[in-house]
Amino acid sequence: MLSRRSFIKGCVSTLVGISYSELLLRLPTSSGAGRRQIPILVYHRVGYTTDNFTVTPERFANDLQTLQRWGYSTIPLEQVQLFLDGRDIELPDKPILITFDDGYRDNFENAYPILKQCGMVATFFIITDYLWLADRLNPERIVEMAQGGMSFGSHTVSHKRLGELAPADIYDELANSKAVLESVLGRTVNAIAYPQGSYNENVITTALNLGYVTGFTVREGVCYNNSPDFELRRIPIFKFDSGIEGVMARRGGIA
Repeated sequence: MLSRRSFIKGCVSTLVGISYSELLLRLPTSSGAGRRQIPILVYHRVGYTTDNFTVTPERFANDLQTLQRWGYSTIPLEQVQLFLDGRDIELPDKPILITFDDGYRDNFENAYPILKQCGMVATFFIITDYLWLADRLNPERIVEMAQGGMSFGSHTVSHKRLGELAPADIYDELANSKAVLESVLGRTVNAIAYPQGSYNENVITTALNLGYVTGFTVREGVCYNNSPDFELRRIPIFKFDSGIEGVMARRGGIA
């Protein structure tokens, strides 16, 4: 296995060559896609740790089963990006995007099998400096999940608050994480989830210049076809939440 230093050196060397509800959705499928709203859920961990960012596998499975009973279908990140681009794309009657921040190992061990069992997909935002930590996703697991239909985006190199960094540091966090993930996956990575929700206009401009096309915040709400591409709202899920239906109503305004 490559060392972390050798791997990152090889990835960054390729950067020069990389440019670049009953809830909602009451409208018909394809021709009305542009008028829809898409809820975007954000989880962090699925396991038995005691912090507020962890939900149990049983709770996660129940959330997914509830969404399916309501008629929701998960869609990949790429479909959301086409939706925002104004494409007249075919969408399920009730689409939803599930995201995970931070790239914990339990996303592979616990969340991924449940998603597969339910026939659902999710998007995972990865902190690339953590790829070699024992409790995080490593490149091999990321590739396996991608082959299983999961999508991936950047959560920067080191999880620093982007809105508080100097311009050169913002560039490094966005460019280097993108390069590493693209080398791992062998495909373009063009979505960023801002660590701790911190961003500003300079962050957005830098991301756009580097070839990102969407940015995800931690501001509560849902995604519309006219939502700002780099200020997409999400619905956070915490350990203390009583049920997915109440969470979506309170934090997404879905009633």
